[in-house]
Amino acid sequence: MTNTQLQNLEERLLLFLKGKIVYMGIGNILRGDDGIGPELVARLAGKGFCTVDAGTVPENYIRPVARFDPDTVVIVDAVHLDSEPGAVELLDRSEIMGNTGFTTHSLSPVLVMERLEEETGAGVVMLAIQPGTLAFGAPLSPEVARLLDILPDMLAPEH
Repeated sequence: MTNTQLQNLEERLLLFLKGKIVYMGIGNILRGDDGIGPELVARLAGKGFCTVDAGTVPENYIRPVARFDPDTVVIVDAVHLDSEPGAVELLDRSEIMGNTGFTTHSLSPVLVMERLEEETGAGVVMLAIQPGTLAFGAPLSPEVARLLDILPDMLAPEH
């Protein structure tokens, strides 16, 4: 990510990150960059943040997220953004609707976001990260792995 992209992301985060925040990681840690969601929420959990690792079945974790009584839910997932590996975008539901082949998972992220909004009353956004590799058994690509050093501080600068 360029400095301009990082600055734009920080500005968007300031608009969306309000109140009690729960970070929900989605992905398969055995498939390269698809594991960025679980990896990032593990880092945030280690810093004391409210997190849920939903693996590849986010629909099964809607109630556990709701138990935190969040004001904001941030879903972290590998997403096809038609960009370079490691690119990051913060998207609300309206920016995702109509995109097909968007996420690396079979269940529509819009449906998960809608259910989370219904169950929690929280604002729900997606931190979408462009994967470089989704190969089975591959580690995180260098471009995506470096985000693990950048994003935790950006996601909760006041913590």
